[in-house]
Amino acid sequence: MPAPLSNRLRKAIASLRRRRGRQRHNQTLVEGPRALRAALDADAPLVSVVVTPDAQATPEGQALLARVTAPVYETDADTLASLADVETPQGMVAVAERRLRAPEELPGRLDDAGTVLLLDGVQDPGNVGTLLRTAAWFGADAVVAGPGTAGLYGPKVMRAAAGGHWALPLSRAEALGPLLDALRRRGASLYGADLQGIEARSWRPARPSALALGSEAHGLSAAVLDRLDAAVLLRGAPHRPAAESLNVAVAGGILLYEWLGA
Repeated sequence: MPAPLSNRLRKAIASLRRRRGRQRHNQTLVEGPRALRAALDADAPLVSVVVTPDAQATPEGQALLARVTAPVYETDADTLASLADVETPQGMVAVAERRLRAPEELPGRLDDAGTVLLLDGVQDPGNVGTLLRTAAWFGADAVVAGPGTAGLYGPKVMRAAAGGHWALPLSRAEALGPLLDALRRRGASLYGADLQGIEARSWRPARPSALALGSEAHGLSAAVLDRLDAAVLLRGAPHRPAAESLNVAVAGGILLYEWLGA
């Protein structure tokens, strides 16, 4: 039987809705049965699970809880809703450890075919999560968030990534320039998405390599652009002023396919 949720633990879990709380505890929220299933499938480092009596009683809830080895706590629906970032967490919220590697670990992980995705100031959490999910799908070896990029373990990023967090190493770098230099010393080719560059259909990416994606508003930073071996362009249809730029998650998905899936 699950233990009652204490007030102290309730406050600690609720604090994970904010970046400061996630950094302090080095933990993140996993909200809802679907996200919990993805975490269990990937053997994510779960710390605890909180459920309502109604969720416990469902066949899905019983099946999921049978797989949980972390402590399980019970609380009422209103309290559980106060823990989650979503309005309807469907009776389950879990806590998992964040797994952020140091940037200096990544160059050493590159083999002859290693690949690292760099997010250079990608601010929208939904775009960041979608890119994590896509990078995991196509088999990137790591994702690094640079300055100005949304927190990798924020609730909106977690939801958009749909379990991608548990499929590949993640890191955060205070500056991308030194990391790119280290990757080059390991033999990696450096690419980035930009409006001035070779067309994606003509791109022949080498391995090992890194691909950098910048924000829709500002593009890649100068520190990244100056270090690229090649910039890659996705050319749109002419005379379409209403579509002045391509969403970075869409552009990233296309380039990740060209880089890793083709």
